[in-house]
This record gives sequence, structure tokens and C-alpha cells, in this order.
Amino acid sequence: MSENKSLTLINGLRPFKSKWRLQVKVIRSWKQTPPYADETLEFVLADQTGVKIHATCPRAHMFRTQRNLPLGEWRVIENFKISGVGKGKYRPTSHQYKMTITSETVFTGSDHQDDNPFLTLANYENILNGKENSNVLIDILGHPYDVGAVQIVQVNHEDRKRIQFRMRDISGNNLACCLWGSYAEQIENSVQELDPSNTVWLLRFAKIGEFLGEIQITNAFDASLLDLNPTMAEAVDFKRRIEENSIALPITDKKHDKREIIPHADDWDDVGISMISEISEISELDQTKIVCSVKAIDTDWAWYYFGCTRCKHGVTRLSGKGSKSDKPLFRCPGKCRANVSNVEPRFKLHLIVEDDTGTCKLLLLNSVAKSIVGSEAVDLWDGSYEEIEDPEILPQPIRDLVGKSFCFGITTSSDGADIFKVTQVWSGDIIEKIESQSEPLTQIEGGSSCLSSGGVLLIKENTEPSSDCSTPLSKRKENDADLPDLTSTSKKICLNQIKLEKTKTD
Repeated sequence: MSENKSLTLINGLRPFKSKWRLQVKVIRSWKQTPPYADETLEFVLADQTGVKIHATCPRAHMFRTQRNLPLGEWRVIENFKISGVGKGKYRPTSHQYKMTITSETVFTGSDHQDDNPFLTLANYENILNGKENSNVLIDILGHPYDVGAVQIVQVNHEDRKRIQFRMRDISGNNLACCLWGSYAEQIENSVQELDPSNTVWLLRFAKIGEFLGEIQITNAFDASLLDLNPTMAEAVDFKRRIEENSIALPITDKKHDKREIIPHADDWDDVGISMISEISEISELDQTKIVCSVKAIDTDWAWYYFGCTRCKHGVTRLSGKGSKSDKPLFRCPGKCRANVSNVEPRFKLHLIVEDDTGTCKLLLLNSVAKSIVGSEAVDLWDGSYEEIEDPEILPQPIRDLVGKSFCFGITTSSDGADIFKVTQVWSGDIIEKIESQSEPLTQIEGGSSCLSSGGVLLIKENTEPSSDCSTPLSKRKENDADLPDLTSTSKKICLNQIKLEKTKTD
């Protein structure tokens, strides 16, 4: 073999011959067993310009090829077949051709050195806008949040592990993600050691799909590669920019403020205000604001759920009667994945609100609800672990919300199609600003507010001057999206039982 034979770049490959000489680096390799076909060895190869191509090796040449093409190493390959990739979905690269290893293929070493991982990071906005080619696997880098527990589901009569979460980029764009099998196990085994608020994940060769009308990123069988806290330059730079810019990262509500919490930094100034009649007609709501007053507490729902004191995940009671001295056992499906007895109540308030155009239902989770109630859920709890017998018996600070006016930043909720989740709250000052720039809203009762040096908004109701309520302004999202629907909670014993009027539908 001549040592001075010229090398061809990947973009120069054509199917008309097989006597090519190519210098490449192995980016990814995996075994694949398609239905009703023999097992093959698949590769993604890159040349020194970063262009990538998919290569496949039939079972007859698998052992020799696997030995000669180690992951991450540069090699010179000669004599291989080039063919079209076809029109199938989920191609590993965007190249119009693919390589096939044959019995005549020769592998030799290379002196070329380059540790570049040759990422081709997909743009979140392009994915969301449908501009990214969904037929080609992508590389996606982001900050994970709302990481749920690993679930076991049946697929084609087989049990498979699945984990769902979301990832966001530096601008706050976010995507739903779902990983299966070994990828779910990888996260399950590592999540105990990782701090979700300071983590970057890289998913290579992932596919763009759709689930329940939403774009979703998932693994492409065994072709994908998951790297938790990667060390390449792109990931290090991404992590640095997160820390410098304090983008909208999920936080965990620490009861005793043992560490500093970075406020949620969504730019709500760019979000418009909608009327309730408008949002009720939207099936998939992104973000908007509504200015409204609280008409009633929706007592079809309990006002709190039990969460694990360690990981804050919603828990499910197992069995047995509990008391203050004898705590019952709960199952924590979060990070703990164990039976626990140390649980505490966390807010899950459902409000019925109204403006001039109509009414709607809102869901407020722990820290957001705390910002308008003015108390921790555990402070309003009577200590009982038993189910609520009368959900209309509510703690006084929650009953006091009725008649108060707020500006809520809302989005869609998983609790129901007609329920919107509150992720941000403003009160009197923004209401006054809105009214000064438009026609007064007749439903807005609250007249004034002031901001104290401690960051507390005092909301004053003109109709009840004696019922002033100190309300911390919420500036962060609550990381309670993965809590289960719980109907078993406990009731708060009140001296004066006041039943609120419930809305009824015919």
C-alpha cells in the first residue's frame, strides 16, 4: 500500500467507487439488532473538518472492525462502500451518504491528534419552531429541571424504565425530554450525587418526537449518548453563563434557608396581560398575566399535600393510622426511593378567580402560595395525618385570600385542562400601574401597596382595612411539577367554621 496516497474528506465521498482513503475519528459506536435482520455494528465517524457520516458493519466483520475502530481514536480507513441513506427517520447524521464496511476494508493507525468532540448542538428555538430536521438525530445541551422519578411502564408487553424531565438553554427556552431503559437507569444511579441546580446534561444523537401534542426529545434506541456534567469546552462555557446570568433555573425550597436561593429570572416585563375570557379559549397556553380577584377557594381539592422533608417530592401514604407521636409510613418516589416517615405539608392551593370577563381556576404550589398566604403550610397544619373530612374547613389565612386582588403570571397546569398554574405573583403596585394606563377594572378591589426594606408587599383591601396581610413577593417557580395527585391529607381544626360558597355547574 502506498504511503503517499491522498486522503479524501467525508464531503468528497461518492458512491461511484469504493477505493476511498479516509482519515476519521470514532465519535460514537453501538450495536443494533433491527427486527427480522442480523445484528450490525454502527458508527458515527468525523473527519478533521468536523463533518460526520454514518457507517455500518455487518455481523461477519463486526469483531475485526470493533477491534480496529476504538471510540475516540483517529484511524485511516480504506476500501469501503458508499451508498445513499434513504428516506428513513432518525438518521445519525445529516450526510446524504453512509459507509458500509466490507471484507476488503483496511484499517491503519493515524498520527493526527484532535480531542474535539465535534458537537453539532441543536438550537432550542429551531426545535420548537419546527425548523430543525426531525429526521436527523441531534446533540442537545442544557440545564435539567423537573426531573421526575424513574417509572416502570409496559411497552409491547415488556416492562421498561422511563424518566421524564425538561431541559432549558441559556435563554430560558425549554424542551420536554423522556429517556428509556439504560439512560433512565444512568440518571437514577447518578442523581443522588448531582446537584440539579448546578448541573449541565448533554444528550448526543437524540431524536425529536412528539408526545401529547408537545415536542419531546428522547433517546434513539441505543444510538444516543448521555453525558451528565460533561467537561468539554461547550459545556463548561454553558455552565459559566448560567452562573453569571442567573437564568431561570429551578430551585428547591429549603425550609431553613441553609443556602442562598437564586430568584427565578423570567423576563415577565415582556409578557402581556390577558383577560380571563381569552385564556379560557386557549388549549395550550405558554405564559401570560391576568389581573383578577379571588372569588373563592376551590375546596374540591385539598389545600396541601404531603412532601418528603429530605427531597421535597410528593409522597403517598402506605398504611396505618398516624398521630403526632406515631407517624405513618409514606412512599417517596423521588430521590429517596424509600419508605419515609419524615414528611410535612406543602401548599397546593386551588383558587377560583374572576375579572370583568369571567372566571377561571388557578393552582398555586408551595413557595408561590406561601407568598400570598404569608405563612408556611406546616404552620397552618393541625398535625394530623388523616384524610380531610370536610375540605371547606380552611385555615384563616387561606380564607382571607377571598376578595384580594393580584396580578398572576400563569401557564398551563397538569392538574387539568381548565386549571392554570401560577408561577409568579404581583399585587397592588402593578395593579395601580395597569389601571393608570387603561380603563379601570371594576373587579379590582385592592387599592394600595408599599414595598418595605425587607422586600414585603403590604396588600390593603379598601373594603376591609383591618385585614392587612403581609405578602412576600414570589420571584421563583416552584419545583413541584412532579407531585402526584393526592386526595389523602389532613384537616385543619378551626374554632370558627366558616363555609365558603362553592361554584356549581349544572
